[in-house]
Amino acid sequence: MNTNDYQKSITVSKPANEVYAAITEHIRDWWSDDLSGAAAKKGDQFNIAFGATRKTFEIAEAILGERVVWLCLKAHIDMAALKRKDEWVGTRLTWTIASGNDGTTLTLLHEGLNKSLECYDVCEAGWDYFIASLHAFLTTGSGTPYHKQEAKLALEDK
Repeated sequence: MNTNDYQKSITVSKPANEVYAAITEHIRDWWSDDLSGAAAKKGDQFNIAFGATRKTFEIAEAILGERVVWLCLKAHIDMAALKRKDEWVGTRLTWTIASGNDGTTLTLLHEGLNKSLECYDVCEAGWDYFIASLHAFLTTGSGTPYHKQEAKLALEDK
């Protein structure tokens, strides 16, 4: 692990099992509703998209109420300025859950996402936004995920 890898923590007044469910069963409620596949147990895979940016993850580890690890298998980051649009491939996202007196703390460590990647500034801002969305989902029941744009019907343009 590089000490400069992206890391962010949030603390909520929810039990560990609810925090765990948010990152295994409710990803579309805080990250993107353009999601297919599953993220509940080791070996599961899911695809997630944000317009033309899309990624595929495999669940490398899943310990109920404690930790979930996602491994990025495929990535296409739709940014014209990027030379390597697949920079996330091989990065690991480790979600660690810890219960304490102040509530449950969830920490995301995105191993491999650091300033050596061209996308770092944009990806850091993106994670900051979606971690805030996850916090909102856990505290209010409503996050601010990316919403897939439905294609307009040709009739709507007439």
